[in-house]
This record gives sequence, structure tokens and C-alpha cells, in this order.
Amino acid sequence: MLWQPEVRRQVFSQGLDDIEGTYNTKLLVALIVNLKEKNMNLKTSISVCVCALLGNMSFAEPLFNGKDLSGWEIVNGGQFSVDGGLLRVNKGTGWLRSVDTFGDFKLTMEFRFVEKGANSGIFVRTARESNKDENGWPSNGYQLQALDSLEGPSPLGFMIPYGAPPFQHVSNLKALESVYQPAGFWHVYEIECVGETLSVRLNGELITLAIDVKNSEGHIGIQAEHGILDFRRIEVERF
Repeated sequence: MLWQPEVRRQVFSQGLDDIEGTYNTKLLVALIVNLKEKNMNLKTSISVCVCALLGNMSFAEPLFNGKDLSGWEIVNGGQFSVDGGLLRVNKGTGWLRSVDTFGDFKLTMEFRFVEKGANSGIFVRTARESNKDENGWPSNGYQLQALDSLEGPSPLGFMIPYGAPPFQHVSNLKALESVYQPAGFWHVYEIECVGETLSVRLNGELITLAIDVKNSEGHIGIQAEHGILDFRRIEVERF
């Protein structure tokens, strides 16, 4: 579902699942009533409504096949490899860049910190170019922090600008603390970009919300920095 900015501003006071559930229920009831008024029987009305709702659904496509780095490009010497169905980030510099670019989408990633304090990041709507320095990270994009920490200015799930136009964002540290898992356990990121709005869920809990995200399209990427991380599922739904 494509959420407008005014709806997203409500999500810290009312759960996103609650809003979405309420919206779909009201939509379904309204459609059934409308069709019944056109003298369709109940069974036919429900069938038409289900088809209408399914017509607005998108389906996930895998970005990681569990075998190799097909669909990805290693940039600036990043230490990325695949073994046993897992994509491993082994410290270093540089980043892993998707071959394709994406505009409006939902990105789902399962990852774990192999080492305590490991540090990486997820890039979205990021330009192809990189900084010409020792790190070689993107020069125009947005990063969602993948740091094994709940402390400091940019803990896990927080948003960091990487040369992109200014934006506004807010993060919920209490929500982060409630779903955090230590090194060795798997996390699930759900990153949704729609228009100029970006939201981040960690393990089902809304952590970060950003508006005025001006880059409308770009690459998805994974940062190489400190420590070791594993990824086992990376998939995207295009809107």
C-alpha cells in the first residue's frame, strides 16, 4: 500500500499494521456495499472485491539467490562473498551495489551481526558514484545504519545522509530497544520508499520515519566497514 506523508506522520502514535488493517477493512466493506447496490449477489460482490485488492498487490523478487553475487557489483574493493547460502560482509571498505535501480519499493533483508559491535549500512536510492577516498562509499544516497549498538548518535535502524539533499527524519529508540537482538541472532529489516517518504521497520517494529527524501530512484547497496555480518534473504517489492 502506498502511504501518503500525512498518514505516515501518525504511525508512532498508531501502529502501521493497525492503520493498514483499518484501511483495507473499510475499503472492502465499501466495495461490497457499492456492488450490492448494483444488485450483485454477495458471493459475486466479494469475488470482485478480492480481485480488486489483489490487483493492487505487488510481489517480491529476490535480490540474492543464495549461490553467488549475480545482480550485484562489488565497488572499491569491498570484501563480499557467498558461502553456505549466506552473503558475508567481511570488514574493509567499499560497498556492494545492485545492478538495477529502484524507485518506490519495499526492501526486506534478513541479517545478523557475526561479531559484537559489527558495523555496516544499507544504502537506498543511491547514485552510482562513490567518494574518491580511502572508504569509497557512495557520494549521493541514503544509509540505514546496520551497527550492533543502541548507543551513540546513529544506532541500529537510524538514517544517515550520504551526500543526498537534506531531509527530515525521526527515530524511536524505545521501539529499537524492544526488538534488538545481540550478535549471532537474526534481524529483519523492512525498508519502504514511496515518493518522498521512507520508513524502516526492524523485526516488525517501526524504528525510523523520514520525509522530504528527494532522490526518487537509485541503487540498493550494502556497506563494508567494521566487523562481519551475514545476510540470508534479500528481496524487493516494486510499487
